[in-house]
Amino acid sequence: MDKVLIVDSSKVTASFIEYILKQEGFLCDLAYTYDEAKELIAHNDYFIALSSIVLEGVSSGKGIDLLLENDVPTIAVTSSLDDEILNDIFKKDIVDYVLKKNEHAEYIARIVRRIHKNKGLKIMVVDDSSAVRNWISNILRRQGLTVLTASDGKEACKIFYKNPDIKLVLTDYAMPQMDGIRLTAHLRSIKRMDELSIIVLSSDSNSRTAPLFLKTGANDFIHKSASVEEIFCRVNSNLESLELIAESRDLANRDFLTGIWNRRYFFEYANPLYNEFTSLDHDLCLAIMDIDNFKHVNDTYGHDAGDAVLKIFSRKLFNYVADRGLVARFGGEEFIVLLDSVSKNDLYVFLDDFRRAVEKSSVEYNSERISFTVSIGATAVKGNSLESMISCADELLYGAKASGRNKVICENK
Repeated sequence: MDKVLIVDSSKVTASFIEYILKQEGFLCDLAYTYDEAKELIAHNDYFIALSSIVLEGVSSGKGIDLLLENDVPTIAVTSSLDDEILNDIFKKDIVDYVLKKNEHAEYIARIVRRIHKNKGLKIMVVDDSSAVRNWISNILRRQGLTVLTASDGKEACKIFYKNPDIKLVLTDYAMPQMDGIRLTAHLRSIKRMDELSIIVLSSDSNSRTAPLFLKTGANDFIHKSASVEEIFCRVNSNLESLELIAESRDLANRDFLTGIWNRRYFFEYANPLYNEFTSLDHDLCLAIMDIDNFKHVNDTYGHDAGDAVLKIFSRKLFNYVADRGLVARFGGEEFIVLLDSVSKNDLYVFLDDFRRAVEKSSVEYNSERISFTVSIGATAVKGNSLESMISCADELLYGAKASGRNKVICENK
């Protein structure tokens, strides 16, 4: 687990921050003096540090300087909102500042959580001024973000095509080649607002500029006179919104019991893949699996035991298929698998090896050892629709059940 360093002469404040961050699952080291902080930095790696501006025995800001000199991203901890003090600490390339107040506990957790999540997260800054690009990039790199830059809209598009995992674009309005409006419209045609956040940073004073960008598909608009602090907050807020939407979508697409994909997500994912593989004439295989005598497990050991069997089976199936296809719970004790990286000639062996692995496994529940098997129907014949593949696999599954269970029946011609 990545560690956090807390530097504060007040043991009460240091313990307060440690408590907040431990609730978030972070490991913390505490230093109450400049020398203790120096010693800990020499022997540990920290992804973030929180340091009081004032430390006993050294001049104001000295602890923050120590951290920054050792390339430790730093959040300043202060009890003052004096403009002069805040302006001075922002000159030090800090990540942000937090207040020594109970009501700021949630923000402390939020900013540390944000920095931790930012590792490897890509954003792009687009501006024809190298000075502005460098200024904004420096601000955002302090947040732990991976920053890509472009001097105009056309260059930005090229970079975006090579880096489709970019989560946020911060763009100027007036640029040669392709301005911010056209860039926003083009990017929005590729990625929805819940997949890519676009923030416009402009010095344009026209009151219609911001609404025009927002109507074109921008998520936010910041004037170039904005403070570093405001840019921090707007960027972080947009990233958090994207994550909340992604988490909500993921929850909606997951089976509540087993955690694997549900029936709804299967069709959302499978139909486009079926169309693509059919047009390319690539092998695509589909299997439906049913845990044998599952009602007997519920009747004999109880529904909680049945749930345990479903969880173990789904985990085993998910790990076995891995990146060779999609696994979903289709309903009850029935599971569906779409295989896009298994050839039709290898289909039977691939599925029968899994059947054998299930046959050898068991679940321990309340000191009882519960064994179970699986029947599988599968097809590599694409037919005229995804639904026809499902119907075919379902019929083959019925045949496997009717002929004794614990077997695979496959159709690949």
